[in-house]
Amino acid sequence: MGKLTFTVSLRNQESYLESIDVLSPSFVKQIKTTLNKFDKFCKAKFNESEEGILSQLMKQKQDERIINACDTLQFFISSLNKTISPQTIPSYLSHVVGYFNYRGIKLTSLDKKSIRYPKVIKEEKYPLSKNDIKQILDHASYKRKILYLTLSSSGMRIGETIALRKKDFDTSGKRIMINIPAKITKTKTSRRVFVSLEVNPYLMKRLNEIEDNDLVFGTNEKIYMAEGTEEKLFTRITDKIFSNMPRYESGTRKITLHSFRAFFITQAVRTIGDSFAHAVSGQEGYLKVYKRYDKEAMLEDYLKLEPALFITRDSGISEQSKNEEFEVLKSEVKDLKILVSGFFEKISKNESS
Repeated sequence: MGKLTFTVSLRNQESYLESIDVLSPSFVKQIKTTLNKFDKFCKAKFNESEEGILSQLMKQKQDERIINACDTLQFFISSLNKTISPQTIPSYLSHVVGYFNYRGIKLTSLDKKSIRYPKVIKEEKYPLSKNDIKQILDHASYKRKILYLTLSSSGMRIGETIALRKKDFDTSGKRIMINIPAKITKTKTSRRVFVSLEVNPYLMKRLNEIEDNDLVFGTNEKIYMAEGTEEKLFTRITDKIFSNMPRYESGTRKITLHSFRAFFITQAVRTIGDSFAHAVSGQEGYLKVYKRYDKEAMLEDYLKLEPALFITRDSGISEQSKNEEFEVLKSEVKDLKILVSGFFEKISKNESS
């Protein structure tokens, strides 16, 4: 058996990014963004690139290196606090700490306890109302309307929804069921969800237009890019509707694409209960509970919840929405007539022959 030999390579940012390439593209993008911010911070604060700072730290003795590394990270956090929400700062720091660790600057949990974070202001979350959703739908394109109605009636995350393909949709039951593949969920655990009867005609029209492997909502095979596109489009729509977009004290918007998911969970908790709401929405802490639901039991509870999820199918439905739904249904009836006509024509030919 031949002798195994190793080539010693220099660890740098380029090799680090190669090593994390196995992670999801969106997560890799977050890390790259954070490291770029850290590099800009180092240049502004110390007049050195991040590579220069790390080189200096690596030349120091262990105790001195850890103290100076923690001080550098503390300064970085202070700079982030001016532009980044306190809730997201820990994730930024974890990306830099992971990079430090790769480069040989090992920070223990005790070392990291010396780093102070800005206090998170806990504000009451803005409850997205049905009227808000109606306004958003009235200003959205046809395809976006299907997306937003699907989000609000299923509880899916935007990243999951835009990664769905036609083959993930089962239209054979009482309600359209979506089998979400494990690889596109946040928890890497597959689950099933339903969409309401209100969404059915719109969604069926879209599904009938595409092939099994086509993306239903996504605009790009790179999901993080498609998600970025949807966020920009949604921001543009809400800016038109709300002249003064409601914001939290932190500066973040109160209405985002995540608000549709929050709307679903709120309605599900009120109507059915916590376990069902969090299980269907795929929250990690409830995965064991979710496993107790079979398809029939889940559909039974979903049908009880469904009326609370309707947005346009009530007394407040706009004329525009009525006309659109009518056009969709009319198109489906026309397709059905053509199908039936072709069927009887085929039978007639067979009998003649």
